[in-house]
Amino acid sequence: MTALGCVLAGLFVSNSPWAQVPEAGYVSPPNPVNDYLDAIDRIEGDYGPYANELSDLYLGLGQTLLESGDYEQARDAFHRGVLVVRVNSGPNSPEQTNHLYLIANIEVLLGNDKAADQVLENIQFINSSHYGRNSPETLAVLDRMYQWYFTSRPPGSEYAQYADYERVIELTEDMVKVSEALHGPGHPATTEAYRRNGDAQFQAVRYLMSQTMTLSLDDYVAVSSGTLYTPGVVKVSVGEHYDAGRRAFKNYFESMLADTSSTQLQYAEALANMGDWYLVFEKSRTSRKLYEQAYEVLAKSDDYADLAENYMAQPRPVHFFAPQPGLLEDVPVDLEDLSVDVSMTVTSYGDVRYVEVLNPPEGLTDNHLGQIKRDVRQTPFRPALKAGEVVTTKEFIWQYAIAAQGQAS
Repeated sequence: MTALGCVLAGLFVSNSPWAQVPEAGYVSPPNPVNDYLDAIDRIEGDYGPYANELSDLYLGLGQTLLESGDYEQARDAFHRGVLVVRVNSGPNSPEQTNHLYLIANIEVLLGNDKAADQVLENIQFINSSHYGRNSPETLAVLDRMYQWYFTSRPPGSEYAQYADYERVIELTEDMVKVSEALHGPGHPATTEAYRRNGDAQFQAVRYLMSQTMTLSLDDYVAVSSGTLYTPGVVKVSVGEHYDAGRRAFKNYFESMLADTSSTQLQYAEALANMGDWYLVFEKSRTSRKLYEQAYEVLAKSDDYADLAENYMAQPRPVHFFAPQPGLLEDVPVDLEDLSVDVSMTVTSYGDVRYVEVLNPPEGLTDNHLGQIKRDVRQTPFRPALKAGEVVTTKEFIWQYAIAAQGQAS
């Protein structure tokens, strides 16, 4: 089984959010598959092949088969449960949702990603048709689908492709529309929807940049088509995702200001994080303005004025976009859990200069030290602020974790 398969299989236990099962009157039999089959035969004999009780029995049977690794038979059991629900409660009954999520999980385990996407589209259609597009229930369904994609294909992982980022963007755009219709701007749910949309756009940019090894916003990147029904290769604009992300974060800031439950610290952090984004795209003037605005928000607040001077008093690495550092190969086992102190200058523009490894332990070769220096120089650093202004920090000491950069687990 693949590494992803092991992760997903572990999510099929009864307390997993992927295996949420509504409370039912039927108590699972103490013995596995044969007992479920016997119970199904009895119910079918007494009440017919579409008796209500059968949907829960098929759900339990499918989960039992999953635990034994019989994915195809488990999928068949869940499909039968879906059929029972549809016959009794209608084709758009949300009661089938749990069966469908489990079917989608199995499709991922079997490597059928497009089939899994189609199941998720079906889940969205069923629930929006039943509850209405702009209902609290539909918003909850979109949230669960969003979590499903981040669990099955984590951003930045080897499993995530452009189509997955595109689908998450579509989900967050739907979240924004539904939350705006339900709550209007300035509500915590709408604020969160804007933030998720901005994050999704930025994750897409990060993926596209990883395909080109450049930070140019003018690039068009050739990727596999994100549509389910027209496979092929399309060219995607990096700049369009970048601009959409900026707009989403602008809405996020405005919504946060209108949300009376937001704190000045949350708003300052949002400004600083946006400054980080501009920093990695070498838009240092804009990033400096955002960092200084974050300071002002804290300094002018009654609750956080004391925090303002310390909030960004030291440089910090910006990791959410930085490329993965190279591996330190052949590191001695006794050094894998260590960190080394690295001295550097972080300029007011976030550039790293004059990198030196301080007192390196024996066992690190010149090649190791060279790799550490290259990794540090390639990592964007948020510059420090003093008295509300971005400054250059000389002889800044940063701990470089060997295991985190190398092959140690």
